[in-house]
Formats: sequence, C-alpha cells, structure tokens
Amino acid sequence: MKKLKLFILFSLCFLFLLNCSNNNTNFSNNKQSPKIYHLQDTYNSKFYVLNNYKDNEECIKYIFNFIKKEKGWIIILTNKYDVHFDDGIPFYEEKIKQRFSFFRARESQKEKGIKVNFLKKIPLSFSVEEKENQKQLKAAFNTLTVNTVQNFLDYAEKDQAKKQTETYTYLLINKNNQQKMKLNYHEYGDWFEVEIF
Repeated sequence: MKKLKLFILFSLCFLFLLNCSNNNTNFSNNKQSPKIYHLQDTYNSKFYVLNNYKDNEECIKYIFNFIKKEKGWIIILTNKYDVHFDDGIPFYEEKIKQRFSFFRARESQKEKGIKVNFLKKIPLSFSVEEKENQKQLKAAFNTLTVNTVQNFLDYAEKDQAKKQTETYTYLLINKNNQQKMKLNYHEYGDWFEVEIF
C-alpha cells in the first residue's frame, strides 16, 4: 500500500513537471513566431511592428493576412526604433530595416499601392503568358521573399494592360508551376486586392 502511494505521488510529480516543460516549450515557440502589434496612429497612417521578422513566405503570408482586417494606410515596421514620432509626425531613421507600406483609399481596404522597401534589390526576370484579362508571370524562385513580391508588384504597377478592362488579374507562378500570389485589379486599374497562396 505504501509503495502504491509513493508510486502515485511520483507519477503526479512527473506529470506536473512534464506539463511545465511543455508550457515552456510552447512559450518559446510562440515567442519565435511572427507577431504584429500596434505602435502608433498618425494623421493619415497606422504604424505596426512585426516581431521576429524573417524574409520568408510564412512572414509574408502573415503580414498580408493581418492587413485584410485593417483599413486605411498601414505601415508595418520590422524594428520599432526605425521611426520616431514628433507631434504625430513620423520621422524615419537613416538605416531602416524592412518596412511594408499599404496605401489605400481613405478608410477602406482597396489597395492603391503596396511598397516593400528593398534592402538589396535583385531584378527578377518574368516569362509572361497573356490570356483574356489576365497575365501569368513565371519566374525562377521556389518560395516568396520580399524581393520576389516587390518585383511582382512593380511589374503590375507599371503594366498598362490593367487599364484597358474593368477587371484584370496578375498571377505569380514559381518555377514548379505553383501559384504563389494574385493581384485582382478593379475599375480599370484604380485599385486591387491581393491574395497569397
């Protein structure tokens, strides 16, 4: 009987320690995953900071999914010290890390433009296949990076085909023929929606 009580007590202690260990592990994993938090609002923009930023597809998807819930002009910084505010006016530091800017029609989710500042611009060559009201852009990459996204956004912004029809679509396809990103332009190129696959 005494051995049974000791065994039960030992088992409970072991389970308690195991549970504590799992909670610590989960906490550290959560700490390393990307998380966006609000920094400050200004006259025309909302500033957010993305902790634990990495230039990979997971972070890019996270940013674009977060943006779907927000309205107006949004700036997402990867380092809160890249900007300081004086009377609600943002002043950027000279050496800035990655920054994502979403320019929208007043208090809407209609994208007028998206700018991802390049830390190092690497031109990307697209092979373009044109269909009715659509262009498919294929390039030699596996997963999305900031450079890939901005090259795709720049191409669509400069292309005049979107201004010839009410709606126009641009698809970004990787070297394995997987769709990675889609821009749907509306009202003859006036605004667009973004989808990341």
